[in-house]
Amino acid sequence: MASGRSLLWMILAADIAAAIALANYKPAPSGRHDNNPRIPAPAVPLGSRRVDVVQFRSDSAESTNQAAPSAATVVTVDEGVAIGKRLSPGDIPLGEKVPFDTEVFQGVFYLRLRNAPSPNEDGDSHSAYFNGSKKLYQFVTQGRFKRSGLRFSDVLLGGVFEKNLKCMPPAALLRGIRSFMETVQPGIVFNIAADKPKVLSPLGACQTMSVDLPGDEPVDFNNITENNALLGNFASTGKRRKMLSKPKTAKGYKIDPNHVYTIEGYDETLDLATFHQVLFGGRMRVDLMPVLDGQSMLLGMYTRRDLECVYKFVLTHKREDES
Repeated sequence: MASGRSLLWMILAADIAAAIALANYKPAPSGRHDNNPRIPAPAVPLGSRRVDVVQFRSDSAESTNQAAPSAATVVTVDEGVAIGKRLSPGDIPLGEKVPFDTEVFQGVFYLRLRNAPSPNEDGDSHSAYFNGSKKLYQFVTQGRFKRSGLRFSDVLLGGVFEKNLKCMPPAALLRGIRSFMETVQPGIVFNIAADKPKVLSPLGACQTMSVDLPGDEPVDFNNITENNALLGNFASTGKRRKMLSKPKTAKGYKIDPNHVYTIEGYDETLDLATFHQVLFGGRMRVDLMPVLDGQSMLLGMYTRRDLECVYKFVLTHKREDES
């Protein structure tokens, strides 16, 4: 996106949450004067479902760091993804490089959540990454493509869901969102009202990319720097993202199976530890559970032509107050 904050495979949650909040939000009654920085607003009725909205005062400087209900996010792998022998496909660790292999890609996957520190990750490293920023998570995919002939126009990042999303805003508002998204990133595949909703972003639009010869790839995921000399002549990260988000331009850039690709994404608005969207600088949190209707969040890679799944990591959320 133009803001450079969000990888567009997470725009699904961002757009839905923002649309729901803006279209249906009712401010909390005025005249309240207490010391509680969180002001629960009435749940917003949307058809037969309800979306819980929590408003935050502007003087709550740490609102983005306040976790909503006690929860656990479990990461698993989809079928077709082989992982290291010592790991369980049903419980992928946070804060640890996870080796994986598919028919198209071989490498490591890494995910850490600000509000869910992992015992597998050094506490100092976790703090060093998140302190001084508003990032709520970081993901990194690093490795080599095994299939020859791929171009940057062929590969997408994002998720394809298995069933409808709930609590959708009006169709006119959805059309406006789609038009905006396609304007700022022409290569996006965006259809959240479909029977199988999908939001997929061009690989080349990721926030940070390093393309290296084997052995030269970044090791420290706390500080990944842009390195695209082997890819092409780009004046800046922003220029690379802008150019490679256009399918016609991206078609001219080949993916080399002999190179190691490091792809980084992070976000300041989506809390994957609680499945809440943080809006307006942390003054509002929108619960995404009713929208997902029991479905999981997806961190995946797909081919554009037939939506072949290159890999998919699945984030499932369970709250302690749920049976």
